[in-house]
Amino acid sequence: MIFGTVAVSLLLTQRLCPGVSPEVARELVVLLAGGSAVLVLGMIDDRVNLRPWVKLIAQTVVAVGVTAGGVGIERFRFIDSPSVWLGWIRYPITAFWLVGFMNAVNLIDGLDGLAGGISAIAAIGLFAAGVLSGQPLLYIVAAGLLGSSLGFLLHNFRKGNIYLGDGGSMVLGFFLGGGAIIGARHDAASTALLVVAACMVVPAFDVVTTMLRRARARRGMMTADRSHVHHRLIRFGLHPKMTVLVLWGVTVFFGGQMLGLVAPHGLVYILGSYAVAALVARVIFEQQRKNAVTTERPPGQEFAYLLGARDADDGEDEEPTLRQIITAQLRREVEYRRIARDSADETAVEAASDGPGQDAPAPEAAPERESEKETVPTR
Repeated sequence: MIFGTVAVSLLLTQRLCPGVSPEVARELVVLLAGGSAVLVLGMIDDRVNLRPWVKLIAQTVVAVGVTAGGVGIERFRFIDSPSVWLGWIRYPITAFWLVGFMNAVNLIDGLDGLAGGISAIAAIGLFAAGVLSGQPLLYIVAAGLLGSSLGFLLHNFRKGNIYLGDGGSMVLGFFLGGGAIIGARHDAASTALLVVAACMVVPAFDVVTTMLRRARARRGMMTADRSHVHHRLIRFGLHPKMTVLVLWGVTVFFGGQMLGLVAPHGLVYILGSYAVAALVARVIFEQQRKNAVTTERPPGQEFAYLLGARDADDGEDEEPTLRQIITAQLRREVEYRRIARDSADETAVEAASDGPGQDAPAPEAAPERESEKETVPTR
């Protein structure tokens, strides 16, 4: 579904954008061919579960082939800095960019709606970048990505009856990265690259903390585990749906901040992203308040765990499954509600015992005021 929607948008671009040059048309064909190869790779991985290093090599081959076909980041400009021509170094940078996007979306695909929602937010950022820079080519491609992501979320986030799999997640990442590259070819400000990179902060943060965590534990970098950022938020105490919403909010914050720096009337995007960040902070600190009731861990240790600076100290020899992590979170929520209910009952009993008893003396009548006494007029 995702590949088909994006492919149709790429094929329609040449008809909807009459000013597309033959060079850009060739790039779109190369991008579509690369997406087809990524889809086949993902389907094979879903079927036979390829080794991580085999999948990484295959991704690199596809990225190098797309780069050799003419799709590349030729120049880059960070906000108001001078535009830099990358020369030959654009080939490894483009390949690294595409491989990074494929793996970032693939690794974050651990909860219903997480990868699809982050991709949809990034597609909105691409669409806004295309509109602001006057590139119909970019916002038509972004519209295809957005439509496919939203259509997927309707069935994945609400009901959980369909899944991306490696094929869907890698295709989303590939087209997000490739769409930003095509947008940057005709935008001296590199708006598309900056905005879509900002929207990928959550997957990038997860990749970096995962590598540091595995290096600290002296484990292989390709070893699978269940200590990604969404797993840590659930262990922190958030419900899986709330975890997804929090990570969506973080994505909106960083995407809005970058869009505010490069777009006209940027203050609107910046203030809006700060409002979203305030809601995310409220959810986190409210959960920390609950954790103070059910656990004895200092808040500093829990926040360090969320940021990946320390490992979970749960005394478990084997790594729990996602179902076990969610079950433990639900038990903590039930325990918190029980403690809160017992505390409320004790408070009600103490308030009743402190009130007036049956043998308490009746209050004395108030003395009669002089103004209320009956007076007899005299001569």
